[in-house]
Amino acid sequence: MEDKRVGEDKMEEQKVEEQKVEEQKVEEQKVEEQVEGVEEQNGVDSKPEEKKTTSKKKIIIGVIAVLAAVAIVIGVYANSKLSKVKQTTVDEDQLEISEEVEEEIGADYLNVAIFGVNAKSADDKAVDSDAVYVASLNEKTKEVKIFSVYGNTMLEHNGKSVKMKEAYAEGGAEEAIAVLNENLDLNIKDYVTLNFAAMVDMIDTLGGIEIEVTEEEIPHINGYAQGIAKALGKDTPDVTAAGMQTLNGVQATGYCRIRVTEGGDVKRGSRQMEVINKMLEKLTTSGFEQVDKCMDIVLPNVETNFENGDIISYGADAKKYKVSLLPAFPRTIKEQVRQPQKEGVQFADFEEIVEGTNLEKDVEDIHKELFLDRIQESDK
Repeated sequence: MEDKRVGEDKMEEQKVEEQKVEEQKVEEQKVEEQVEGVEEQNGVDSKPEEKKTTSKKKIIIGVIAVLAAVAIVIGVYANSKLSKVKQTTVDEDQLEISEEVEEEIGADYLNVAIFGVNAKSADDKAVDSDAVYVASLNEKTKEVKIFSVYGNTMLEHNGKSVKMKEAYAEGGAEEAIAVLNENLDLNIKDYVTLNFAAMVDMIDTLGGIEIEVTEEEIPHINGYAQGIAKALGKDTPDVTAAGMQTLNGVQATGYCRIRVTEGGDVKRGSRQMEVINKMLEKLTTSGFEQVDKCMDIVLPNVETNFENGDIISYGADAKKYKVSLLPAFPRTIKEQVRQPQKEGVQFADFEEIVEGTNLEKDVEDIHKELFLDRIQESDK
């Protein structure tokens, strides 16, 4: 009897314990529900981790959607602007690129010819290229090295001597690229041509550029400026004093065209580079609205065989580029020879011919500067 009573007491105690545990669970559940209610009122997410993950996914998808929309808007904007550019093609078989040069330079460099012309319209091809530049982009390092080729340089092409600037008038960009490739052992396939008429309005939009003018240059600036102004239907004042001057678009373009002062064509090339650098300095410190206006001025005066996708791609990397200027070609020059000027050219009864004394060495030096890492790799 005693044992039976003890067993019943133990069972009763166990029931009481189980009831207490159950009551505790109920209380904990009530507290948890109350806490959830308070958190919901205060905007706190107390739901399981699975729901948190779902919320994060929604946020990520939302961000991606916004970025995609921005990219579409930028793409539409860029394409609308680039639609103003005149796009062409070139026959690569006519560009005088040898297999040896192609192999030597390799695929990590993009070499581009840049021509500046004084055309009356975008369709006017029978014009000399007053400015000739080669830009070489190292795709790995993002270094861009640029050098000019004197327009009056005599070079060989198809077994005869040609003046660099006249190659463009004779056969357009394709012919001019072929002359560059043949004489400088390059593999240029792409080009950009800019009509200098656009430079006038662009400089005016930027508020002019600061140039140190000499007494010797003043009459030539004014002479060329009056001719340019007449052709464009503009008015322009004369430059009246030497020293640092703010030149408007017409005056700055006239400054670029001077070739009959001391230094001749060589000095003319340095003037062109000076004006381009001043323009770039102004552009980099301009606001979006001003840059947008400049694009509207320049792009209709640009001709290129680059496709829109390529232009956008290279443009996206623009801030990564490290640009440097190299000495002009040719580097070793004979005393410049004067010959009768073509009819219709103002302010000079002659023009100079630039002849190199050692073009082979000049080309070798340029290659060392443009393609140094490629040369070092081949020497290993």
